[in-house]
Amino acid sequence: MNPGLHALLAGAWIGCVLVEALFERALLGKGREQELILARLHWKVDKFVEAPLLVAVALAGGAMIHAYPMDGLLATKLAFAALAILANIWCIWLVKRRLDHAEAGRWEEFERVDHSQHRWGAVVLLGLLGAATLGLLY
Repeated sequence: MNPGLHALLAGAWIGCVLVEALFERALLGKGREQELILARLHWKVDKFVEAPLLVAVALAGGAMIHAYPMDGLLATKLAFAALAILANIWCIWLVKRRLDHAEAGRWEEFERVDHSQHRWGAVVLLGLLGAATLGLLY
């Protein structure tokens, strides 16, 4: 597997997460109609862009794992990557739950899930940035 392709996919994933954070910031708290638009938009991006990127990055990284000696630095990078992947899978599920609550008009549940989704989104970003930073050392 080409390390450049893996880096390009990882960069696209990071970019996707940052763009999602921007439209969250732009639409959240601007009224229920805007929050419903936000929930629908975020779910579409997760389903059609972020989830495929997550899978592609994981497969590309997995295909390269035997090309490098396992040392403490690589093990730490893999731990950050696993954190990002698992937290992002959880976030995608939370985004879908938040959408379901918004479409049903269950705004208290929407807000509860929204809060959790943003906390886990920060974990995703931490994992991505940790893995990417350590990836620059290889």
